[in-house]
Amino acid sequence: MISVELGKVLKIIDRAIRNTWLDKISKDHESFYLLKEDTLKNALYYHLRTELASLLEKHNLRIYTEFYHAGFIADLAIVILNGDPGNNNHLKDDIDNVLAIIELKYKACSTMKFFEDDVQKIKNYIDATPSPTTQYYLAFIHEAEYEYIEDDSWLTLEQQVWAKDRLTELSGHYIDGEMTWTVLSHNVEGV
Repeated sequence: MISVELGKVLKIIDRAIRNTWLDKISKDHESFYLLKEDTLKNALYYHLRTELASLLEKHNLRIYTEFYHAGFIADLAIVILNGDPGNNNHLKDDIDNVLAIIELKYKACSTMKFFEDDVQKIKNYIDATPSPTTQYYLAFIHEAEYEYIEDDSWLTLEQQVWAKDRLTELSGHYIDGEMTWTVLSHNVEGV
């Protein structure tokens, strides 16, 4: 069971991730700040850290890139540190809970395999650490032309079953020559 306070924190984080994608990352792309996946990761980290600064401090939260989790390396993670971090062998030992895992991909016209691999990676996280407090995000920019399909998803119908209540898709791609930014939640109410 998620405490009321933690539930509120999760909702604030979720809203910040969604708004950052739609408002900040889209503008960064339009202004040519994003070159490849690493600049996307850096931009998302910067915007989230700026947006969530007071929440991070108040609740002892941190945002880490290249975060080792469940035997994999997550592109970005938002975690809760214990009440007295820095007194163990390594900071990783001071993490009490993982609240968000974000996998990012930024590709021009290329094979879909890179995106499909990240979908599978998220599935592996969910299977390895089935925590009700961890929300997962796929943040994909694919500089390719797509046709408009309402609620278009990177997931198959079978994958949407395990994604329910756990995953949000953040997408950027071209429709009719214009970059389009979307958020598709597999959560009933967001988080």
